[in-house]
Amino acid sequence: MFIWGLFFMFSLVNSENFIKNINIPSCKTCIHYKPYSYNGDYSSLSRCNKFGEKDIISDELKYDYTYSCRNDESKCGHVGKFYEKDENMELKYIYYAIMGNLPIGIITILTFVSIIANIYYTLKNGS
Repeated sequence: MFIWGLFFMFSLVNSENFIKNINIPSCKTCIHYKPYSYNGDYSSLSRCNKFGEKDIISDELKYDYTYSCRNDESKCGHVGKFYEKDENMELKYIYYAIMGNLPIGIITILTFVSIIANIYYTLKNGS
């Protein structure tokens, strides 16, 4: 019983050692990370700008998912071989948030302008 008590106390003291991958860098802080553009936490849909494929007909670039890049040792792999820390992370997230919500923003602005125009013409014509 005494030995189990010592083991339990030792495990409480060294509990930080049980967190896996604590020293491995996260894709979210890498310069190659391209977050999913729409609101919500869809980190499984994020892309890696380092790996992908170019369509030779349309020149469109199709980037690989970050999840598949980290699971493939020939790419970034589990340890993040090609990880480069991004110093401008906040700006990147603002950019992708704006670009991902741009269609909704344009529709909202156009709706607001049309409502103001209708109110203006209604008041001007006295109807």
